[in-house]
Amino acid sequence: MNSCIYDFETLSQSVFDGVVVNLAGLRFDESRFVNQPYEFEELVDSCKFIKFDVEEQVKKYERKIQQSSLDWWKEKDKAAQKLIQPSSNDVSIEELYAFVSLELQLQNCDRVYTRGNTFDPIILSSLLRHFDRVDPTKWWVIRDTRSLFEGMTYGHKIKSTFIPEGLEEKFVAHDPRHDVAMDVMRYQHLVRILNDG
Repeated sequence: MNSCIYDFETLSQSVFDGVVVNLAGLRFDESRFVNQPYEFEELVDSCKFIKFDVEEQVKKYERKIQQSSLDWWKEKDKAAQKLIQPSSNDVSIEELYAFVSLELQLQNCDRVYTRGNTFDPIILSSLLRHFDRVDPTKWWVIRDTRSLFEGMTYGHKIKSTFIPEGLEEKFVAHDPRHDVAMDVMRYQHLVRILNDG
């Protein structure tokens, strides 16, 4: 199965006009889960990553930063905080369409996952509208991992944010590369449990 997962990090909870800091995406093959399982590091290394110019989004496109989001970031891991700091490598938000259509090739995926379908996919669509672009994702392939994990663990008290054993020290929450890689590892972990059962 030709699948993709992506995750934005933002400076706002508004899906329609909030500033986005970066985006990570990962293509993966669900058929590997049982016989050729992924390693966390392999997934992180396979991630595509892009970091955006925040100032441009505010000044040129009138996107907004929420103070509550800035306060929330102050409480996060220093490694994750570092990824939201301005840098000379930041690119224009205008490069988003090329990233999702050429790098991630969302239009060619059989399934496209995000943590929640009322956040990342709407952000992507709202940003692309600024440039008269359409989200290349086919609407019928969109999935969300929270629902997937809760469905797979029905009847058990397992949170959708669980971390498979042995990965606790490797994971940096809110580094979008780690977030998407960890969701694939969660998915793989549950598939392997169900397959052994």
